[in-house]
Amino acid sequence: MKKLILLTSAAVLAASLSSHGQVATSFDVDLSPDSLSFARNAATSLTLTYTIDGSGGIVLDANAPGGGPARWDQIDNADAGTTSSAALFNTAFTLTYSGSANPFLTNKDNGGTGSYLSTQGQGNAHALENGEYIAFTVSGTATAVSGFSLDLVDFSYANRLGNGGSSFGVEDTTGTIVEQTISNSSTIGTISGDTISLASGDSMTFRTIAGNAGGAALSGFNFNVSATAIPEPGSFALLGGLCALTAMALRRRRS
Repeated sequence: MKKLILLTSAAVLAASLSSHGQVATSFDVDLSPDSLSFARNAATSLTLTYTIDGSGGIVLDANAPGGGPARWDQIDNADAGTTSSAALFNTAFTLTYSGSANPFLTNKDNGGTGSYLSTQGQGNAHALENGEYIAFTVSGTATAVSGFSLDLVDFSYANRLGNGGSSFGVEDTTGTIVEQTISNSSTIGTISGDTISLASGDSMTFRTIAGNAGGAALSGFNFNVSATAIPEPGSFALLGGLCALTAMALRRRRS
């Protein structure tokens, strides 16, 4: 009885302290017609703003000054994800791009209707090469909430450069790295990134493995947004009742 009550108390406390929801971001949008000179589109900067409404719904708005709105606005997502953390309701957070060159929506496999994120002004406009990178830094009102964290679940790549040295990976501000070589048989794929975590002001940087000649373009990423909050009064009342039951059970056993 005592063990059960203590386990229940711990579960209630954990549930009251932290909650999360997964958020999806995709750069794979329709750039048709497939004329390369028309479909590709660069911007002078890029911000991804995630607004959390009063019930935990998350809306994604991409702002890319200098880029064609008909292209970049397709990244917008009115249903990007949810969170059950009431402490994050009616807040927002932003991922701000700071790559090795301007952000660039480039065609899937050098043509077609899909697109991926790369950098402008490089030797190969369809993928990252050695020394090139895509970085995002987190900021916003949500980051002021106690225990705010963005935890990467996975990230996807496409347009692998056609050589045996291709690779793709991500590194966070603490120096944690997730990276993977890409076989010649793989042109698209998803890599688990569950060791990458961001707090206010932290960054995640997508790039090739150091020393490798070529990589891939960024297709998108998924992450969990969470926060540690002060338990509501009702949670304290429930915990108090469970503690009282525990005390009663202990007294009965002693008597």
